[in-house]
Amino acid sequence: MASDESKNDNTLEDLDPLIAAALNAFDARLENLEKPKKDSLIERMQKNMSFFALAVGIVLSVISLLDVFWNKPTEQRLRDMEEFNSAVNAVSSLRQGMVKIQFESNNPSMIAAMNSMIVPQVLANIQYATALLPRLGDEVGIPQLVVLISEAMNIYDWKSANILVNRAVNIKTAAPSMMSEAYRFKGRLNFFTGKIDEGRTAYGDALKVLQEERAYGINGTRAFIVSDWIIAELSMGDCNLAGQRAQDFVDLVQSSQVTGMARGALVTTLRAQIAQVAASSERCPEPAELASLAVFQVPQ
Repeated sequence: MASDESKNDNTLEDLDPLIAAALNAFDARLENLEKPKKDSLIERMQKNMSFFALAVGIVLSVISLLDVFWNKPTEQRLRDMEEFNSAVNAVSSLRQGMVKIQFESNNPSMIAAMNSMIVPQVLANIQYATALLPRLGDEVGIPQLVVLISEAMNIYDWKSANILVNRAVNIKTAAPSMMSEAYRFKGRLNFFTGKIDEGRTAYGDALKVLQEERAYGINGTRAFIVSDWIIAELSMGDCNLAGQRAQDFVDLVQSSQVTGMARGALVTTLRAQIAQVAASSERCPEPAELASLAVFQVPQ
């Protein structure tokens, strides 16, 4: 029995070094695992490439967003503006061509045939330009709109004319002379479409925006607006009010600021227009207030 106990004790003693060695090996392994591992060159390159790829992806995403939300809309707006200007130029060229034919030809049939060909083209360009307006910004000016308004009224496209006039009078940053022209066309359009009171208000606004103008010869511009108002009243408005406006016209053209040549052009043009109105309608006689300007005769 004593021999067996001694044998067991020796076995435990023999096991202690083994356990200690195992524990030491385990500690060494843990220590090795806990030590920061030094990356190899390839591993460092892989990590850097991953970061670089992420950065490139972010940059490309930003560029793509800029292209979608800035570059493409800007390019589209520039294309729309170019097409709008092309439509305006086409309308102007077509009208100039028609006027030239009317002056050069004595053949009414040819003039009528050319007119029937040109009017649809003018209408198509006006309506296309009008459709582009909502997509355009402040680049559109009153001169361009006036070209379209005038021709839209000539061919009785009241819908387009109304849209164009409203756009023109809402351009508040334009020069007073341009604002006045926009209101003048608004007045004419309102008279033509039976909105007489609104037309008078618009003509009044056309004169009002020039109220503070002190440039030499500005009374000639005012007289031109008043002459347009006179024709509107004679054609569709009140004959008595036409007489009142005629007196305003006389006062303006007799101003020292209006040169003799400009005065003669204004008076003869007004008389010619009154003669045309009288020939087509017997609503109103020529305003008596114009008698003092009898020295200017309508060219025969």
